[in-house]
Amino acid sequence: MAISEMTWHEVFDACQGRCQYCGADLVSSLLAYRCAEVDHLLPPSNPDRDKPENLVLACRPCNGSLSRAHGLGLFTVAQRKAYLEGTNAGFEARRIQHFKAIYGRTPVE
Repeated sequence: MAISEMTWHEVFDACQGRCQYCGADLVSSLLAYRCAEVDHLLPPSNPDRDKPENLVLACRPCNGSLSRAHGLGLFTVAQRKAYLEGTNAGFEARRIQHFKAIYGRTPVE
């Protein structure tokens, strides 16, 4: 069952507009706001899935990267953050490779 719009806004406010995984400010721009999603910590089979304590705000990249989380037994924010840190390391390595292929140098940050 999908959460209501009111619940979505309650989760957004409770999380102060920040992705609970990467800390992204989801009110900083229209694009960031449009990428805000509510993540369910519990799997669809759990009857408590839509309770407020099982909902957190996430940016679309983090939430999308967590599609396997339930199957891996990752049911807390801390477990999911640790999983994303490993996933993001792989993305960063590939991003640097693509940057170098396109611009002929590594990115300066």
